[in-house]
Amino acid sequence: MIGYISGTVVYSDTQKSIILTAQGVGYEVSTSTPMVPNRDVALFISHIIRETTQDLYGFETADDKKFFEMLLDVNGIGPKSAFSLLSHLGVQQIITAVTFDNIDVLKSAPGVGKKSAEQIVLSLKDKISKLEMGFSTKEKPITSGVKVTPENKLDAMLVKETLAACQGLGFKDQDVLPMIQKQLQNGFAAKPEDLVKIILKELR
Repeated sequence: MIGYISGTVVYSDTQKSIILTAQGVGYEVSTSTPMVPNRDVALFISHIIRETTQDLYGFETADDKKFFEMLLDVNGIGPKSAFSLLSHLGVQQIITAVTFDNIDVLKSAPGVGKKSAEQIVLSLKDKISKLEMGFSTKEKPITSGVKVTPENKLDAMLVKETLAACQGLGFKDQDVLPMIQKQLQNGFAAKPEDLVKIILKELR
């Protein structure tokens, strides 16, 4: 089984890249975005072997690979659907969608229908709550413009995690931030997921 490849990109398009190793072997790898030709790369590989085919899926981190393989354990989710989810949503958005039962976000990935999305939530919710991994994410840095100080009693980590979760659900910082501030000023002191649930009720 191939688990890791390093080499030079000799070809890349929106779905596949060919990586030439130092040993002179060129591997065709599914990648989520085009890679720059003539650049050296290193990818963690999930090697899928079937009766008549073998496919390689490449990831920036070992934890991204693990999450892909976790998706493969979901009934009805094959490699193409799992890779489509990661390519179009990213790990953090999938985690957020599963945590808050947002089927619509999961359905937005090509090849993922309502039943598959529901099965993902059902199968992964307990597993995701226990995850502590260093995923590579595609989300933009959070720039809320809030100055967090002891005087205003805003919990910086709570604000950051709540904004990230709401971003993953498709909401904008400028819409969510006033609601976070209101709850904190009212003495809210709980987990980010509890605060997100309150905000979702107000926004929907």
